[in-house]
Parts: sequence; structure tokens; C-alpha cells
Amino acid sequence: MWICMPNRAGMPSVIKRTKYKPLFNNSPSELYKNQILKMNKAIILVGLLLVSVAISAQNHGATANDELVMLVEAALAHNKQLKNQRLELEKTDITKHQVYNTYLPRIEATGTYSYSKGKLNMDTEPIPFTTPPITLPIQIPNMPPLTMPSMQLAIPGIDKSFDYNGNLWMGGLMAKWTLFTGLKVPYLGKALKHKIKAGEYMIEQSEANIIEDLTSYYDKIALLAQAQKVLAESEKRLGREAKVAQRALNEGLITQHDYQKIEIARLDLSSRQIELRGNEKLLQLKLYQLTGLPMDSIINIRVKMKPLKGINNQSSYLERPEIKALDEAIIASEYKLKSETSGYLPKVQAFATHSYAGFKNGETGPLTFNELSAYPINAVGVGFKWELFDGFHTHEERKKAKIQIQQTQNKRADAAELLMLNYNKAINDYQVTSAQEALRAKQQDVSKRSLLISYKEYQNGIIKVSEFLEAQTDYEKAVFDYYQTVYNQRQSAVRLLNATGELKLERLRELY
Repeated sequence: MWICMPNRAGMPSVIKRTKYKPLFNNSPSELYKNQILKMNKAIILVGLLLVSVAISAQNHGATANDELVMLVEAALAHNKQLKNQRLELEKTDITKHQVYNTYLPRIEATGTYSYSKGKLNMDTEPIPFTTPPITLPIQIPNMPPLTMPSMQLAIPGIDKSFDYNGNLWMGGLMAKWTLFTGLKVPYLGKALKHKIKAGEYMIEQSEANIIEDLTSYYDKIALLAQAQKVLAESEKRLGREAKVAQRALNEGLITQHDYQKIEIARLDLSSRQIELRGNEKLLQLKLYQLTGLPMDSIINIRVKMKPLKGINNQSSYLERPEIKALDEAIIASEYKLKSETSGYLPKVQAFATHSYAGFKNGETGPLTFNELSAYPINAVGVGFKWELFDGFHTHEERKKAKIQIQQTQNKRADAAELLMLNYNKAINDYQVTSAQEALRAKQQDVSKRSLLISYKEYQNGIIKVSEFLEAQTDYEKAVFDYYQTVYNQRQSAVRLLNATGELKLERLRELY
């Protein structure tokens, strides 16, 4: 018989074949009748099982798509790396707003207080001046008016130091408004815009990778269920054979050695079932780690295995988000180069001030005063700054920007080559597995017809029971091989969608 043997990844992939020798001759009529009765019961049970599977498929077929969508949405919301990518995108968007906020006016309020004490030195030249003629307003009778002639006088110069002290107060408002940055702000803003677009494409690719990883484990659950089904049917068959063999042993039709072979096979089968249950638990834990959903929701997942059809090869690997992200990164680097080149241009800024300055409660030499102040002091103007030589800073920054462009272009070329190979491999795998799926389906039909023929021959006594069991085992192997091929075909379809940038949640809804 054929027994599924799980590989290291937890998936049944190796089939071990063990032939059982006939346990007894078909000549005793009583034993033959018992065998026929048991086979009829088995057929009835199989029929009931098929009916129950059909009903279950009708009940769960409509929800299988919803289950996968639920898992994908939970995984995309739960993935920490994806969250960090989104947060990094938010930081870049904030930086872009900060760049454009350069054009917003800045308003500053300033104020200072200080106590000042020192010497006030005064050294002035004499100040000459001329007095005009002055006619006395009082006239003396019988005399002409008296007029004082003009005189050349001078205020003597001062060369003296005065001690002073007092409280100095200053305060005001200042508004600054950047009018022109040498085109640095527009170019930097466009560079950040394309950088954000590149980040969005990378997030899209990360989501596709998460979906591909999730669907792999999702389909493994279905494949593992098929393996468990094969082992369960083998267990039932061995159980029936063990009962028949026990009676044959009691009647002396078989030896103890032949009977022990069945017991060893049953124990080996139980060991395989334990291993499969452990692998199923690991798969459930992996889905829990990917999605963060409660284990109760994951345990109840039932996957319906069917080939994924309707995938065309018209799309190109150039539509993959990595290529688009690198294209956006190249454009961003080019705008960064333009922003560095604009460093040679002048910067223009408008400003306005409204301030106060006062000296209170002070002394200057023999003079004492309560306040010396100037208010309001208003000023409005425009200023510019033009760095004619910045120590080659702008020149070197332009060199760095050019190198960045070359690096990004090299990454894009390298990624295109690798993605082209990946795309061709994905197409080949999908075509091969789709063809194999059709062949495995035919093989399953042939095995089923062979099983029906063997059953009729067994009923007519043409073949031995061991040969009928071998035909039934071949059919079970063909069924499992078919589902293994379906799993491979489904995964190749998912990889092809990822290779062309089409692996999105909306596309899964159409296929699954």
C-alpha cells in the first residue's frame, strides 16, 4: 500500500509503497461472504462520505474566499515590517511639507533686559556759530535805535569721561518671509514627492510578498488535509484487514509472522499520523504568527483545493513594483541634483520689524534721568544673500547627487535582469504545472476506472484481495499526487502574479 511520508517542511511529498501478501485463500465460502459484505459496507460508507463532502463543499465553498481575504487583511495589518515602511513614508511626507513651509512667513518676538554700567567717553570739536545782528526793542528818545552787530562765537569742545549706569530694556517683533530660494525648494519638493511614490511602490511589493508567503501556508493546510485523509482511509483498511487476519490466524490459515506484518504497518501508520498532526499544528502556529488572529479562527479554516485558471502571460515584469520604485527613485535623484545646482543662485527675503529700546533709572555723570527711550522703531525691507564662493560645497554636493543617480540606474538595470529571469521561470513553472495538473487528473480517472474493474474482478473471484487492495492504494496515490500537483500549480500561479506585479488582494478575490 502507499503511505504519505511528510518531508522536513511538514508537507507529505514522499510515498512509500509496501505490498501485503495475501492473508488467506478465497476458497472458504463463509470467509468470502464476509469479505463481500464488508466491501459492500465500505462502498456505502464511501458513498455517504462523498455526499457529505459535496454538502460540505456547498456550505464552505462560498466562505473559502472570505477566509483567505480575512487572513490576507489580517496579515497586512499585523506585519511589523510593513508598519515601519508606512511610518517611514509618513516621515518623508512630513519632510516634504517642511520644505514647502519655507515660503511661509516667520514671526519672532524678542526681548532683553540688562543692567549696564561703565564710562561714557565724549571728545568733541568746538562748534563755531555766528549770531545775527540784534536791534534793541527799547528806543531812547531823540536817539537812533541801538543795534548789536553780529558776532563770531564757538561752543568749546568737550574731552571728558562720564560714569553711567542704568537699566536697559529692548524688545520687538520681527517678521521674515522667504521670497526666493534659488529654486532649491521647488526641486527638493519634487524630489521628495517622487521618493514618496517610490516608497508606496515598495510597500505594494512588500504586501505582494506577504500575500505569496501566506497563500503558501494556506494551501499547505489543504494538502496536509489530503494526506491525513489518505492515512485515515489506510487506517480503516488496515483495521478491517487486521480483524480478518485475526480470524484467519485463529483458524490456522496464516502464520503469526504474517499477522505481525499487519500490526507493524498499523503502528507505522499511527506514527505517520502523529507526525502529520504535529505538522498541522506548526502550520497553524505559522498562520497565527503571520496574521495575529485567534487560534480558534485558524483551526477552523477549510481550504478547497482547485487549480487557478485564467492567468494570461500578457503582463510584463516591468510592471513589478520594484521597477516602478527604482524609476521614481531615479527621477527623485535628478531633482535632487537640480536642487543642489540652484545653490549658485541668490536667496531673497523680505522682513519687517517693530521694536522698542529704552534706558531707565540711570545716571550719566552729574545727570540723572528716569528714561531715555526710542519707540516705535519700525523698519520694512528686502534683503538678499548670494554666496559667491562657498568653499566648493555646492560643487561637491552636485558630484554626490550625480553619483547617486548612477547608483540608482545600476540598481534598476540589475533588478530588471533578475526580475526578467524570475518572470521567465514563473511562466515556465506555471505552464509545466498546469500541463501536469491536466495529466494528473486523467491519471486519477484511469486509476478510478482500474479500481472499479478490480473490484468487479475481485467480486467474481478472478483476483485475490491483496491485488484489489493494491489497486485501491494506487488510486489513493493518484488522488494524492493530483492534489500535490494542484498545490504546485496554485503556487506557480501566485508566483507568476507576483512576478508581473498583479498579486493584490483584488486579484485573489477573482482567483480563489
